[in-house]
Formats: sequence, structure tokens, C-alpha cells
Amino acid sequence: MTTLLPYKEIHEEFEELLIKNLPLKIKGGNEKYTANIYQYYTAKALSECKFINFNTPERISFMIFDIDEYENKTAKEYFKNIDGFFDYLANTIGLEPTYILETDKGFHFAYHLKNHIFTNQPKALKYLQNIKDAITTLLHCDPIASNRLYGVWRNPLLHNHYYSQQINYELNDFKYLLHTSNTKLNLPTTVKVNKEDLEEGNRNNSLFIYAMRFAKGQNYLTKNLIFDFLEKINSEEEVELNNKELNQISGSVFKYWQNDKIEFGIISTKNRNINKNIMAFKKMKNLNKTEYEAERKKRQSAAAKRTLKLRDREKNKHQLLKAKAEYQEKQKLENKLKVDNAIELLKTMNKKISYAALSKETSLDRRTVKKYFNIADLNTTKLKDNKNSS
Repeated sequence: MTTLLPYKEIHEEFEELLIKNLPLKIKGGNEKYTANIYQYYTAKALSECKFINFNTPERISFMIFDIDEYENKTAKEYFKNIDGFFDYLANTIGLEPTYILETDKGFHFAYHLKNHIFTNQPKALKYLQNIKDAITTLLHCDPIASNRLYGVWRNPLLHNHYYSQQINYELNDFKYLLHTSNTKLNLPTTVKVNKEDLEEGNRNNSLFIYAMRFAKGQNYLTKNLIFDFLEKINSEEEVELNNKELNQISGSVFKYWQNDKIEFGIISTKNRNINKNIMAFKKMKNLNKTEYEAERKKRQSAAAKRTLKLRDREKNKHQLLKAKAEYQEKQKLENKLKVDNAIELLKTMNKKISYAALSKETSLDRRTVKKYFNIADLNTTKLKDNKNSS
């Protein structure tokens, strides 16, 4: 029988996504006011800090929104839970977020962007801000918090959340939201299809998960509607499953929907199993000696495979962090060289050296320029030169 990914695998996949898309080090804390004071390696912050900094003044990787109130109630009172808010979001704008997180009053939700948006690119930044404004307006989000491009947000790994595995959004995926009203939206499917998931050997399982996601946001559903959804993917992506298999998947998913069992991906911190390394096998009972030995060997093999898998993940995570550190060091050297060259150029042209002038010459923001150059130091050097010449 097809099954969904267990919590631990989803959690680790989500954690890896965050590590890949956040800087090597980020600020964080267990209170909002401390989350801008202390800095940690990202992996440590994700495992220990309830509040963390998302994005940076230079680079945007997640579009994050906050909703605290709706219809004169707190959003949490109105929508009840993550499922209730998911239905509202899916029916209003039709694009499933990468994650939804439960707060004290309401919810945060975010979309992961395939390509970082750099803040020194005015056209892309303006387009991004317009999309954020549109989503904020359509969903009645908190405009102050939701229009922020970077800053402190709750760490989803340490709060009740739903991780959808829907990633790599592009700004053009949201363009239909611009210059339109809530009632005129022609909603797309809430499921973003990844072609790699549909490779031979994994097709049935992937289509089952896509169908579960499709069913999750529906107030009305039939087995035929699920079949039509799957048949469209099957045809457009050339999956080549026969109608009998699609029909079986449709029937299975429809039963989940009828029994209100489509809740995968929602993680409760209250019910979380903190013993992450335990395989959670059922107790062996009513087995004869031969059956017992066979089951024991089977479990030993499964445990060994899991250990190797975890080692590979840790190795990949270490390599990723190392690569990030090397990349950032390379960027620092390149930026310093740009500033040094710009200073020499301005001296040659006999122009005033200022943060604004250097920022214009290097295409770096003033904050970055200040890291590599201090006007006070330059003025001190000039005074010394003047004294020596006199």
C-alpha cells in the first residue's frame, strides 16, 4: 500500500531546505527581542531558537506573511487550525505555500523562491514587493508584518507547522494575482508538480501524494475529479500510467478525503517524538523461532540502511556549510577588491570619496561598503599626509 513520508524524513527535508537558503550564520533567540542580538550558525539556530532572522538586506529567498485577525476575531479563533486556514488560502489565491505555521493569534505562511531576489536589482525587487502587496491585500494579512522582506519570524521547525514540500516558486507563478480582484481570480491548481518525482519506479507514490495535496484544499470532491486531476498530470508530464492505476489512486485518495484523514505534513510540537534515532518497530510477539530470526535480521538490515542514510545526510550538510563558508569568503574578497578599486578610481578622477560614491561605483549597498571602508580612517590618513608634506 502507498504510504506518505514519515515525519522524520519530512522534518529533515524541511531543515535541509532552510539551511540551503539561509546564510551560514543568522541571528536568533527564544524571544522576539533577543532574536536580533545573538548570532549562531544556521543549523544551531534552527534547532534551538524559536525566533530567527529570515532573508537578509541583500537577498530574499522566502516570501513570508503574517495573519493575526480576520472578521473581527483572531485568525486562530476564526480558522480554528492550520487545516482551516489552508482551505481559506487555497480557495482565495490557489497556490499552496511551502509552509504554514501556527502562532499565538494566527498563522505565518511562506513561499520558497527558486531564485534569490537580490535587493540591488530594482525591477525584480519592485515586482516582488507588488506580489507581496497583492497577497497581503487578498488574504487580509497584517500589512506591516507581511510587507517586510526580511527580519525576525518564528522558526517553523520549533512550532506547530505544515510543510507542503512545495518549493522553487518563481515570481511569474504569482503574476495572475496582480491587478485583479478576489472575485475574478481564475485559480490554478494548488499543487506544483516536480518532474523528477515522476521518474519510473516512483510514479505511483508521487501521484498519490500529489492527489492527496489536491484533495486537501477541497470543500467538494468526487473520485472523478481526482481522476481528472491525475489524468492531466499523466498526460502533460508523459508519465504513461494506465487508467486502471490512476483509478486505484483516485479511489484511495477519495476515501482519505471522505474520512477527513488528509493531514500529512502537519507537525505538532506537543506530540513530537524527541527520540529521533529510534526505529519505532512494533514489539515482536506470537512468532516461532524461525520467524523471530527472520524478523530480527530484517530489522537489523533496516536499521543499518537508516544509519548509512543519516551519515550521508550529515556529510552532505557539512559539505553544504563548508561550501557556503567558502562562497561567502570569496564574496568578501571580491567586494573588498571592488571597494579598493573604486577608491583608487575616485582619487584618480579627483572626486570626493563617500559611501554614496563608492556604492554607485561598485553597485554594492552602503552597508556592505562600510564593512570594507571607513571614511574616518581616510580623513586621519589625509591629515597625516598634510602634516608630513608641510
